Amino acid sequence: MKTSFITAAVAAMLLLSSCSVFRPAEKTGSSEKVTTVAVKAPKKDKKNKNKNKNAAAEASVPESPKGERPTDETLGGGQWQIVAVGDTKVTGEENLPYVNFQPSTGRFFASDGCNIVNGDYVLRSDGVMVFSNTLSTMKYCADVPYADAIGAALNGQERLTAESYRLGQDTYLYLKNAAGKAVLTLRRHNMEFLNGNWLVTSINGKQIDDEECNIFIDIAELKTHGNTGCNYFNGDIYIDPAATNAIDFSNMGVTRMACYKTAQETAMLVALEEATTAIAGKNDNTVLLLDRNGKQVMTLKRIPLPAQED
Repeated sequence: MKTSFITAAVAAMLLLSSCSVFRPAEKTGSSEKVTTVAVKAPKKDKKNKNKNKNAAAEASVPESPKGERPTDETLGGGQWQIVAVGDTKVTGEENLPYVNFQPSTGRFFASDGCNIVNGDYVLRSDGVMVFSNTLSTMKYCADVPYADAIGAALNGQERLTAESYRLGQDTYLYLKNAAGKAVLTLRRHNMEFLNGNWLVTSINGKQIDDEECNIFIDIAELKTHGNTGCNYFNGDIYIDPAATNAIDFSNMGVTRMACYKTAQETAMLVALEEATTAIAGKNDNTVLLLDRNGKQVMTLKRIPLPAQED
């Protein structure tokens, strides 16, 4: 697919305006008229789906293994979800606590599940993490029992040592007290392996041989666009921070031009709607999209950049 066609099509067919959430820190050469519509996917059972994800997340939190001192790159690689406070696992669907570290400034921005917290931090060469100059909003949330413990940890009231541990596509950060017990357990997804252009090679077990059937994924912007082999599409990506390898494609907008690949197009859009998990294949050049039951709904093969081609 030629770059000029992609650029023109994407610019002309962005159907959904994007919005930002502020946090502290945070072919066709035809003259046929092509119209666009916003396609609203069938509503997902978000409540049950999130329950399943949270249950899986709870079971997968490792019991504070011996890790290594995190690097600045590790700390600053994205938002850390607080998944356990002491021995208490953090669950829920909204207002989950998190921490964002900014190694370039030595600042952190966080939420204890109730209040916004920010301050300074220093990670010493011996792995000790010192928090200081901590400020917090003063909202009262009786239904967030772990907020005080998170606040105390981020206030520097206790000497904490930071250790990181990689498990599959997740990285865990443990803030441990002098006795070696994890006061806070944080997790960050590593879904960046999805970034780039992908050729769709199978849908629900059926092989696809169509170079026009592709998808582009941008994890940093949480956006996607591509071509079903018939029409261009674009949409949003949501990654549930409380679940491992979770992905959700939503708010899909699709152009409406008739072609003989309608069945393929429908199958692709439905597969994206059903996908809840993304995992790497046998190598970095393949990705498998699975539904909530673990069934493989789509296989993707990386499209190399021109510089990577022989």
